[in-house]
Amino acid sequence: MNQNATEPVAAAETLAAVPEHVLRGLPEEVRLLPSAVDKTRIGVWATKPILKGKKFGPFVGDKKKRSQVKNNVYMWEVYYPNLGWMCIDATDPEKGNWLRYVNWACSGEEQNLFPLEINRAIYYKTLKPIAPGEELLVWYNGEDNPEIAAAIEEERASARSKRNSPKSKKGRSPPPARRLAAPRPPRLRRAGVAGLRAAAPRRLRDLFRARPPAPLRPGSRSSPRRPVPAAESRPRR
Repeated sequence: MNQNATEPVAAAETLAAVPEHVLRGLPEEVRLLPSAVDKTRIGVWATKPILKGKKFGPFVGDKKKRSQVKNNVYMWEVYYPNLGWMCIDATDPEKGNWLRYVNWACSGEEQNLFPLEINRAIYYKTLKPIAPGEELLVWYNGEDNPEIAAAIEEERASARSKRNSPKSKKGRSPPPARRLAAPRPPRLRRAGVAGLRAAAPRRLRDLFRARPPAPLRPGSRSSPRRPVPAAESRPRR
């Protein structure tokens, strides 16, 4: 996680401080234990085999404007057409769920999860099988990673299939007569991400992407992303 948050680094997390609702919400395949990648944090560990393609989520937290966020360690940013850019902030454990405790991988080899944005919510999906005793670690590699690109395309195809299913079409209301639909703004905006730091801008064109952000800067506006460890430059391959 990013230690360059806007607040001083908090004391080490303890299992005793984990809220009861977080423990009750844990899937049966995982448990919380001290992290191996950051000794000051709790991590999420597999207790049973987890298959590739398993999806967890959504990431839960308070919905806030970026200016209201005092610590950018436990958050994602998502674009809402009626609200603009909003942070899903799980800094307060009482407001988050167990995904709050998933830590960032220190290398590409360690990564076994990647983030997806689906219907303005953040999910984590397994990139490869996870064995019992392994810590769940997330990273964003974008579509430069063939496996992640394939998984994102799979999500797109699934969404198209659901939208075009007879059951889905049957439940839709017909549009009002002689009324034109108003144009909608793009759900995601320009963002620059290369490894851990911002690089050349690129347009995010699908609704299944998320980005880890650069540290907060006064007056800056960031993309839908989440902080990552400042000490690393990008995952090692």
